[in-house]
Amino acid sequence: MMDFRKLLSQILTVGTPACALFGAVIGVIFAILCLTIGVGKALVIGIFCLIGAFIGGVKDKKEFVRSVVLFFHRGDADRYE
Repeated sequence: MMDFRKLLSQILTVGTPACALFGAVIGVIFAILCLTIGVGKALVIGIFCLIGAFIGGVKDKKEFVRSVVLFFHRGDADRYE
């Protein structure tokens, strides 16, 4: 039996079987929510879970938001070329 830290590391590493299984479990939970309460309500639950994870998990929120905006922002010079 592996320890919790090693299992958590494998769950969070893309490409490992533990990560694939975790993703499948999340998918099944979301599918069950969609079938029982509807897609819209399930999306609202998912959005609030992401907001809660952001509030609880990100230490420097301002820098995180800045890095996300810079990641998706392209320069205006090459936009219409």
